[in-house]
Amino acid sequence: MPDAIGCIKLPVNRLHLELTNICNFSCEFCPDSKMTRKRGMMPIENAKAIIDQVAEKDIAKSIFFHVMGEPTLYPHLVDVAAHANRKGIATCLTTNGSRLDIRLLSELVDAGVDRIIISLQTPHEETFSLRGTRGLTFGEYSENILNIARQFMTEDGKSSLTISFLSSPLRRLIIPIYPEVSIADTSKDLKKHLQAWADRIIKGSATEGRRSDIAKQIRRICSFRENVVYLSDRLSFRTRIMGDWSIHFDRTNVEASFGYCPAIQDNFGILWNGDYTFCCTDFDGATSTGNVADMPIADYLRSDEVQRTVKGFSRFRVLHKHCRQCLGDKNLLNAIVKQLGSICYFKFLRKGV
Repeated sequence: MPDAIGCIKLPVNRLHLELTNICNFSCEFCPDSKMTRKRGMMPIENAKAIIDQVAEKDIAKSIFFHVMGEPTLYPHLVDVAAHANRKGIATCLTTNGSRLDIRLLSELVDAGVDRIIISLQTPHEETFSLRGTRGLTFGEYSENILNIARQFMTEDGKSSLTISFLSSPLRRLIIPIYPEVSIADTSKDLKKHLQAWADRIIKGSATEGRRSDIAKQIRRICSFRENVVYLSDRLSFRTRIMGDWSIHFDRTNVEASFGYCPAIQDNFGILWNGDYTFCCTDFDGATSTGNVADMPIADYLRSDEVQRTVKGFSRFRVLHKHCRQCLGDKNLLNAIVKQLGSICYFKFLRKGV
């Protein structure tokens, strides 16, 4: 099997396989409400056929069951995950956690899912109001996640569980990204939330003896970067900075001409209807240049538009119109800062995270 397709080295890190773009949340920091494409679910035979291609051609190191949507709404999730495991492909599930109960957790672990990410994001009742839920209180939501985390710590297995939090330190800059939404603006706030959640999870467990080590890790975090806090070998917190994903494409930006993005050679997506996308953040399929029903994955990666885009980024040139909008910003100063920042972030700061 080839170890590269043109300028794309194989296997890429991740294929984002969108089993559904239907979601039971409507978070203000997510573009779910801006999505114009049809809602639906990928036929199970299509999902398995894609997995077969990935395994046969060594396309990706892992499959993430997410672009948009809540994957636990997909009725065949466990079956698809087990199929990937049988094919020797690592898998990751990103979920808002609202439908993840003890039974489903055990089924996913038994199916061989390597990593489960619960996008908690909003750590307390006030920020939970940003999630756009109906009929679910923060108390019910948080208690379910606590039960999942506690249960996970008592079970053996290869799977890992990550609970993900957002911070919004960029609101405090002169050029804020998303000034209307506040989630842990300062490192102090973020540390307070993480410590509270850690204490609730480990209370009364064998892990409680590690509280001082966990607290030491939390004291070192900074809201201006991505952080990882290990509660155990298989359970961790991860924090990341909230971006302007949900509003960035609402306006006409000063387009980027230079910058860097690891999309395609690091990750690409296949939407529920089979359309390809350049990256996992293309929520509306704006970069789609083909469909898996008409073009095998290897042929898609070999296509002129894909190769041209990747080669451009290797020279810090932004060529595709959607990418120029994505790496651009509302005025020239912001656009220049963002383009320079994309190189610093993806080439230096994000390495090893």
